[in-house]
Amino acid sequence: MIGPPERVVGEQVALVRSIGYAAFGRHERDLDVLDVVFDSLVDAPGVDDVRRLRFAGHGVTLDVAVHGREDLTVELRISPSGPVVVESRGDGTNTSDGARLVSFLLHWPGSTHRPVRTAWIVL
Repeated sequence: MIGPPERVVGEQVALVRSIGYAAFGRHERDLDVLDVVFDSLVDAPGVDDVRRLRFAGHGVTLDVAVHGREDLTVELRISPSGPVVVESRGDGTNTSDGARLVSFLLHWPGSTHRPVRTAWIVL
């Protein structure tokens, strides 16, 4: 059974996702959006100190491991592997609790693969 804190987090994730999709629809029609298919805050709360996310879609999977809160370290694993450029997008500001709203943009130089961007997520 999902308790109130997990339900609130799930509702916040859904809200951020819908805002992100609306923004993508207005501003970036030349790329595809990867959806969040796993977030350890929602799908496996309290398992370890590392937040794990998985974004997937359009033949691409992006696994993200987030370490720390103050000194944020983010590790990315992209499938399929190969030369890829990754950009972190956000407004550069933190919320009152130090969280950051970000999206990752991936593109493959010299490839016919369309660029992709992750749904917006709060880190």
